[in-house]
Amino acid sequence: MSQVWETEPRATAQVRFADDRTFEGPAGTPLSAFIEAAYPQAEPPFAAALVNGELRELTYEITTDVSVTPLNTNTNDGMRIYHRSVMFLFIVAVHELFPQARVKIDHSVTLGGVFCQIAGDTLFTQADVDAIEQRMREIVEAGEPIRKVRIPVEEAKRIFAEQGYDDKVRLLRFRDGAEVTLYQLRGVSDYFYGAMMPNTEALRWFQ
Repeated sequence: MSQVWETEPRATAQVRFADDRTFEGPAGTPLSAFIEAAYPQAEPPFAAALVNGELRELTYEITTDVSVTPLNTNTNDGMRIYHRSVMFLFIVAVHELFPQARVKIDHSVTLGGVFCQIAGDTLFTQADVDAIEQRMREIVEAGEPIRKVRIPVEEAKRIFAEQGYDDKVRLLRFRDGAEVTLYQLRGVSDYFYGAMMPNTEALRWFQ
């Protein structure tokens, strides 16, 4: 007897994890919802996942049955995503407290740090630095979403020009294609090479 039969299309999708557990939800459910159901209150937090072997952000929508390997911040990919997201958090905090300051992320330093420069005439005091860290922690506590958007390159140029990032305007002149991917947090848009965390809630470890 044939083991194939006709059936109705499913409105759900299944996610199978490496331990053979399978979870099902409506098609279009974000990857994060499946991972949270499988690994509630995971520590360290998950930053992304391999979906059928491809790196995907936690906001990725699951529309078909897939195999998933979550990546926490102990993995190389997960830590890079975490660092990148904290950099954005820092940029947003500086922007809110010192709107005229322009942050330039320069290079990594030992012990997981990042060397940044502030363009312009702004000279931070220790009190200013403390205020920036406090604002970062307030944004973390608020659990603000980090949104990924695709917009026309010309619109991205306009946004960066308004924010005073002329170097990014020049960079986009050499961008192939009609659109570019930006990330947005609390009204600030920026351009990053790589995936990001879905929100600020898990960005608790920094100084």
